[in-house]
Amino acid sequence: MINKIVYLKGRFFYYVWRIYSLAIGLFFKQLKGIIISPHQLKGVDCISIDKGTLIGKNVILTAWKAFGSQNFSPSISIGKNTYIGENAHITACESITIGNGVLTGRYVYISDNSHGDCSLGQSSIPPLKRPLQVKGPVVIEDNVWIGERVCILSGVRIGEGAVIAANAVVTKDVQSNTVVGGVPAKVIKQME
Repeated sequence: MINKIVYLKGRFFYYVWRIYSLAIGLFFKQLKGIIISPHQLKGVDCISIDKGTLIGKNVILTAWKAFGSQNFSPSISIGKNTYIGENAHITACESITIGNGVLTGRYVYISDNSHGDCSLGQSSIPPLKRPLQVKGPVVIEDNVWIGERVCILSGVRIGEGAVIAANAVVTKDVQSNTVVGGVPAKVIKQME
């Protein structure tokens, strides 16, 4: 009896979140997946989420069209059957593409931008007032597994089937079928 109650309760919440996603989906560029209780959504008309994808609780999705006097044409695209873990933060000024079948742990940070360029000339400006810098788009190909608390920074491409170990900071491209970890992330092994 308890199992049946738990099952029915789970199905009820699934449909509640599905209806919620349909309602907020009217504002998205495309929303075919489910977003569970987001913390912050910004620039949703520049965000596409394909079918079968689940965005966990408290996720921040921001596509910045403007920051201070800067203007951008951002794009965030998340493929099919992908799971973005709770408390993730995905922020774009230019382009972030996440493929199909990607799995992320909790507290993952993916960004194509940063506040300033860390030059001595900008050190006297408060970080929040520095212009946003973009080194290039972020591309995460299909079937990538990203561990908890990983940071993926601007201008990075992660190849198909790669594994990013927990707590890694990815600053350079990762080849397909490669396991990386550390700060900054380095190759641990090439899958055979």
